Amino acid sequence: MNGGPGSTASLYVNRKHFGTRPGMAGWFGNDRSTMFEMMTEFDPASTASAYQIGTTTMLSTAPIEGSLYMMREAGIENIRGKSLKITGYLMYLIDEMLSKEPYNYGIATPREPERRGGHVGIYHEDAWKINQALVARGVIPDFRPPNIIRLAPIPLYISYHDVWKVAQVLKAVIDDGDVEKFSDDKSTVT
Repeated sequence: MNGGPGSTASLYVNRKHFGTRPGMAGWFGNDRSTMFEMMTEFDPASTASAYQIGTTTMLSTAPIEGSLYMMREAGIENIRGKSLKITGYLMYLIDEMLSKEPYNYGIATPREPERRGGHVGIYHEDAWKINQALVARGVIPDFRPPNIIRLAPIPLYISYHDVWKVAQVLKAVIDDGDVEKFSDDKSTVT
């Protein structure tokens, strides 16, 4: 749903797992018929409801209705199609512009479309510093140890021109020496 931190989370539970006790039990996952008996023991629902943790927060959930409307209107097949094209384009730009000296970026994401999700993992020996430099330039990546920068060109609102601009920023943080301005201290979360 691209909700980010604080957003309502979603989980798909296949029917074959119904009746399985969830790893993290919350009162909202209790069987509805005994939910308000205030027992000291968890009585899990027999469906996917067992995996619910707590009451959904309305302020985090309300915007999802608009997202669902847009997704329904665009069609999941169209969203997935653009996702594959736009992540493929980002990988192409990195391969063509940034894979050799002095840039040395590489692709960690599977190249086969059926194995690829909506993120592109880019590896670099200075990934943490580059991640910080990207944030300083207005690009919002994720860092994953030990050396991966994740970029997510969201197909509903990111254009191919936006992706091209991000490739230019990846180039510029090396060309302009931004990488040297940041510490290797990984005490923060991205």
